[in-house]
Amino acid sequence: MRDIFSSISAFENSDFFRNIPQQAPKRSDRVLRSMRIEDEIYKDARESAEDILSDIEQGCEDRLPVIRSLTRDVFQSFYSLNPRYLPEDELSPYARKMSRHLLDEMMKSDDYAIIKSICEGKAYPAMEATAEFMEHISKRLDDLLKDANDDKNILDTLDKQEKAQDDRMAELGDMQKRRQSLQAPDPALDKKLLQTANRATSKVQQLQALNQMADDNLQKNKAEVTSIIAGALEAAKDCADETQSIILSWGSDSGKIDAVPENRELVRKVRQNDMLRNIARYLGRLKEMMRQKRKNSFAFGRGEKYSLEIGNDLKSVISSEFSMLASPATIPLFLRKYGKKQLKQYRRRERVYKGSGDIIACLDESGSTRGDNAAWGKAVALALQDVAATDRRNFALVHFASRNELRTSLFLPGKYTPDDLMAAATHFWGGGTDFETPMREAVRLMEQEGFHKADIVFITDGECQMPEEFVAALGQKQAELSFTITGVLMDQDSPGMEFSLKPFCNEVFLVSELGGEKIADALLSSRIN
Repeated sequence: MRDIFSSISAFENSDFFRNIPQQAPKRSDRVLRSMRIEDEIYKDARESAEDILSDIEQGCEDRLPVIRSLTRDVFQSFYSLNPRYLPEDELSPYARKMSRHLLDEMMKSDDYAIIKSICEGKAYPAMEATAEFMEHISKRLDDLLKDANDDKNILDTLDKQEKAQDDRMAELGDMQKRRQSLQAPDPALDKKLLQTANRATSKVQQLQALNQMADDNLQKNKAEVTSIIAGALEAAKDCADETQSIILSWGSDSGKIDAVPENRELVRKVRQNDMLRNIARYLGRLKEMMRQKRKNSFAFGRGEKYSLEIGNDLKSVISSEFSMLASPATIPLFLRKYGKKQLKQYRRRERVYKGSGDIIACLDESGSTRGDNAAWGKAVALALQDVAATDRRNFALVHFASRNELRTSLFLPGKYTPDDLMAAATHFWGGGTDFETPMREAVRLMEQEGFHKADIVFITDGECQMPEEFVAALGQKQAELSFTITGVLMDQDSPGMEFSLKPFCNEVFLVSELGGEKIADALLSSRIN
């Protein structure tokens, strides 16, 4: 190939010369920026998944040298409020052609948006999702590399050639500095400088060709790459969702989803029990919904800012009043207005509390409820228990099936443990269906166990006729003890059995008509103070 530069002057007057870096560029294997505090958060969170991530990275780094940085970037993309890319010209070839491409495709997915809604600012589910994503990617890594390399080992060649080119450019910079410091010309140095410059310029087109080949291959194989990423993202989404649901369902009342030892042990324990896992799918969402409702648990018009008034409630004072604190000259004015209750503040409507009785959930555990109905019914019952616990009300879960299959789990304020809740959740009779026995037990709880003006929620999927004389006696007891009965019929698979609940229930919800989500919302919203 003919040399581009035939003289030092031609070299020094070229754009190539003007673009020579002062020092060798430091190529980053990371694709996304991160702050120091985020790096510390990652370091702490990684402890919960260190074993699996170390195995993945050790098994892959001979084929993908940037695998550890990719793990870090995936976590950053899930956890960070606003993931920010590093400039592309600062990236190493593997980071630019593989990691950046994977992240680009990942962030376009609808599942990515769901993962963000779960993991943003929450290190534990973000790390769980990262480990799941990386495990799936590692299993298809050979396919991804083939999609980029097309059997020509392009990425490895590109990586080596770019490193060599960076060295040449740094050498050119050093030689040019030496040349400028000389008092007299050095023909040997000039000759070597021109040789290096011409070799470097000849490699530019080669590097451009390699970059283009990698891009073309990834574009040609886009369908497979997208499919691999979609599969990994779906698994990551399910993992993050399950992690959050488990902690919301069975964790502390704080609602914090941290990678503390208790939460890690809780997630491990629940994942070993299929019934608890299934319940958590529903219960986690219900508890999150309840938390949101409690933040705004006011009847119409309560809690919102609707006008101004005069006072000295610093939580309600409008922001412009605080501007007086910015200047020493106006601080006395603020203090005077505060002392005389003359600060402008928002007026808020006050919270109105509803009357609240104890709660009894009668839950059908006949064999026909096994599966989703059992999990949904337990989730609703345990969500009602959360309502009762928050308001320090008594709660009882009456497990029933056939006439001789009855068990009552009592949850009195301050007198039970999380293990007691899990024990109640995992109990399942699996027999037939009898309505009379659980209703007798509910009456006994009111008469003998101190349950006052009980709110009974009766959840079943089946048909059962109670004797007319018992229904009549139950009506008399209802007038005497002032309790209500709400029936929930899980009849989505066999609608039309409402008649089995109507004789003794004040209100009946049919899953076949409203769906489980709306019914759970109605049951809980009306009972949250």
